[in-house]
Amino acid sequence: MRNQLLIGLALLSAASFGCSGGGVGGGSSAGVAARVNGKEISRSEVDNYFKVRTADMTAKPTGEAANILKLEILRQLIETEIMSQKADELKLKPTDTEIDAQLKQLKGSATDEVFKKTLADRGVSEVDLRREVSQNMMLEKVVENQVGSKIQVSDEEISKFYEENKTAFNVTEPLFRIGVIAVTSDPSAQVNNAQGDKALNEEQAIRKIQMLETRARAGDDFQALARDYSEDPQTAQMGGDLGYQPTAILDRFGPSFKDTVLKMKVGDMTPVIRVENSYWLFKLLGKREPGQYDMSNPEVKQGIKAELQGRKQQLLTAAFSEKLHNDAKVENLLANEILASFQAKK
Repeated sequence: MRNQLLIGLALLSAASFGCSGGGVGGGSSAGVAARVNGKEISRSEVDNYFKVRTADMTAKPTGEAANILKLEILRQLIETEIMSQKADELKLKPTDTEIDAQLKQLKGSATDEVFKKTLADRGVSEVDLRREVSQNMMLEKVVENQVGSKIQVSDEEISKFYEENKTAFNVTEPLFRIGVIAVTSDPSAQVNNAQGDKALNEEQAIRKIQMLETRARAGDDFQALARDYSEDPQTAQMGGDLGYQPTAILDRFGPSFKDTVLKMKVGDMTPVIRVENSYWLFKLLGKREPGQYDMSNPEVKQGIKAELQGRKQQLLTAAFSEKLHNDAKVENLLANEILASFQAKK
């Protein structure tokens, strides 16, 4: 019941979104961690994110380790503030109806009492969570408006890619297209999913993978779940898609995994598999028998188009983010203070 709610709280624990900041000013730097185009990000905000991020850590980072984490949190807050200001400029704020719908999904079947208690346990107010959800949706709108909506893949590009990679479509042995969702209990592991969602301990990891398995078996789109919640940084943005793999690759996961996949039909899922401190869920997304596949096969054309779209999306999003950062006036006062303290010791 609390699993859905924990997903929402992960927006805060990952410190990926949101920046309430302070006022606009250029006076005293007391209590200010950074300024973005004059908009202040307070040190108390960095400290609050730090507390949430480390709440479930047995050994809290101290000294230099704590400062490293705070600088990382501040860097994310700066990037988010830059994007937030762009969203304001483009008037891309989500409506109250959209925010309410997202909050309802995050809350799941939790009662109001459980909802409020879980927030309180994390030191997060309902206002905080609503702001984070709003900020996350706003960022998605900006990227779609400025990048996603402008990406086009022509038939000529698809044909050119096919001709240049024709041998890749000559299947000499059965190939298995594997989808994966991963969850790890390691609180320091980096994530790259759309929700910035991260399990912070063993209990959360178990509940999260169970929730994802339940939703996937109930009919939720496996790749959408992977894109939003998988903690495998290499595949999350691709919807957990490992692509088509030969039988030899399956051996790397162990003989029992290979035997399971060979018996699966397209659409089947494995049970949850535990490997050290991680939990894995696999789905057979597709299968190719030996032979030459050409453009008359809809899957070939669709796959090439998705590949080219993904490449463009990744490149343009990175370039767009860098341009916004270059155009912004950023003052990282916390970083300057840390550097000055080290130089003073010399």
